[in-house]
Order: sequence, then structure tokens, then C-alpha cells
Amino acid sequence: MELLFVNGCMRKESRTEALARRWIQRQGFASVCELRIGLMGDLTPLDNMGIVAYGDAVSAGCYDHSMFRFAKQFASASHILIAAPFWNFSLPAKLHDYLELVCTQGLTFSVDEKGAYHSLCHAQRLAFVMTSGGRIANPSDDHAFGLIRTLNEQFWHIPHLECVVAEGLDAANANVDVLLDAALDTATVLT
Repeated sequence: MELLFVNGCMRKESRTEALARRWIQRQGFASVCELRIGLMGDLTPLDNMGIVAYGDAVSAGCYDHSMFRFAKQFASASHILIAAPFWNFSLPAKLHDYLELVCTQGLTFSVDEKGAYHSLCHAQRLAFVMTSGGRIANPSDDHAFGLIRTLNEQFWHIPHLECVVAEGLDAANANVDVLLDAALDTATVLT
């Protein structure tokens, strides 16, 4: 059983990455394919020229350009873990750039004649791991996991969706290890 680990952690000593690695260890995956989003220099936002090239390729159904490698990999994965710190009530921009490329019509979803979306993803499980120094008012409806949840509901339709959130890590006298383990023990399974 292989896991696609989309590591959206940017810091060297990331608590989010520590939580993700604990999650992976508990699941017992035989192999892990890790994408370190923060180290990918060629992962950039779609600018004016990029969006034209992207749109033309999608319209032609020609997915040879390297920008489509993320969508192809995501669509073929059987299990996916996305890990990201909670930054400014959202995700790191680099991870958003990745998700923008993953959501590709013809690779991760299709649209029928009535405008309904249909998944082209093979994954049976999608987990999202996030940490925050402070408290999060509603982790399942913020601009971080809320985005992942919406993308899954609209495009990917991955049947098992899980959210693991460790918050309050910067609080005075916070025991980070205890909080990380508690987050794993109380993960929210939404589907």
C-alpha cells in the first residue's frame, strides 16, 4: 500500500511535518512517495502566459507538459496525505499553487454535458494534517481544511476524508508531543 505524501511544510523543524510523520507511522504504509512542495523551484503560480498554455492544453486534451505531472500523480494515487501549517487562516501559497495544478479537468475530474463534475481520482482515502500555534475557531470550515474539503466534494470525490488538527501549540506551557498525539487520537473522519 503506497501513500502520496504532499508535504506542504516550509520550515525545517516543522511541527506539522512531525504530526504527519506520526500519522504515517500509525497507518503502516509499505511505501511513501513524498513531494516536498517548499523545495520545488519549478512549482509556480499560473501567470498570464501559464494560464493560456494550461487552458490550451486542457482544451486540446494534451497533458504532455510537466505542469500536469502533479494532477497525473494525484489521480493515480490510492492514498493521499496533505500536510500543511495553518498560516494566516489558510494554507501556504506554494501548496495552493500545487492544488491549482492538481485540479485539472481531464486528469483529476471531468465535466459532463450538464456541468456536473465526476472524479477521475483512484484514491480511497485523503487525510489532511494541520497544526496551529493558536486556536482555530472551526477547523473543518476554515480556509485551509475547508478548501481541501470543498475540492474533494466538488472534484475528487475521494470517499474517506480525514482531518487531523493539532492546535494551541504556542500556548504557554504547551506540551507539543502530547498535543500532537492527542490530535491523532481525535482525528475527524468526515466521510
